[in-house]
Amino acid sequence: MTTEEQAQIPEDGSKTLTDLILKGDHENAARVAVEIVAKSGSANDVVDTISDAMNIVSDLHGMERYSVAEVEKCEDAAEKALDAVRPRIKIDRKKIKGRVMVSSLQGDPHSFDRTLLLTMLEIGGFTAIDGGTDLSPEQVASKVKHHKPDILAVPILTDTAARKLIDANTHIQDTGGKLNIIAYGRSSQGLMGQKFTMVEDDYFSAFSKIAEILISKA
Repeated sequence: MTTEEQAQIPEDGSKTLTDLILKGDHENAARVAVEIVAKSGSANDVVDTISDAMNIVSDLHGMERYSVAEVEKCEDAAEKALDAVRPRIKIDRKKIKGRVMVSSLQGDPHSFDRTLLLTMLEIGGFTAIDGGTDLSPEQVASKVKHHKPDILAVPILTDTAARKLIDANTHIQDTGGKLNIIAYGRSSQGLMGQKFTMVEDDYFSAFSKIAEILISKA
């Protein structure tokens, strides 16, 4: 990128990126995210901006100003921006003991909440395992058996995914798996009565709970 091209990036690049995510403009969100990193050299700050933008989206959805379809457009834009800058993210090399697998289940439309939590874990020095997307309960249990994580974190964005997680836990128990399960996201509250899982509101509170569990074991 030339000096002239860099000069065209708005000084407040984070506001521009936030606005693009709020509009669900995935092409320009990815482009601007890359441009901000090229200018500032900090991909980690861009991750913070993306997270903050999605907190705004969540609030707007809670106030019924954004429909589910609009939220999904915003999440798509946020994920494209995140994918664009992930290669430039600075990772904490001081690894925290413990393994976290993050997977999404059949019934959830996309994987942004999974991708952002994985990224936050990597930045924080946790051993994060990408467990994949659109998994059946049987596939989740198989991956848990293979990877042997200490924690399974699952974004729950639909009631269908919540039911799939209940089934997945049954399969995990049948294979002798023992681990902490954390469900998070806008439809996770339906799991509050389930003893097998901890329920968190969003990826940030899920990250905090993961840190609390693993650091206490260190």
